[in-house]
Amino acid sequence: MLFRILLWSFLLTMIFRFISRFVLPILNMTRLTHNRIRDIQQQMDNMQQQSERNQPKAAPKAKSGDYIEYEEVK
Repeated sequence: MLFRILLWSFLLTMIFRFISRFVLPILNMTRLTHNRIRDIQQQMDNMQQQSERNQPKAAPKAKSGDYIEYEEVK
């Protein structure tokens, strides 16, 4: 009976150590990377919106007359 308790406690300790040393850091890195990518995307969106606001809007050109087809002169 004592052997089973010791065995289970050892196994649970090993499982806990594995999770705390390998799985949790990987999950944290994944979360941090995701957050950084999202922040970079937001910055790029903000930069694009600012550049669109700063560009002057081109006035629509008035069409005058018909289309003239030009021929190449040799």
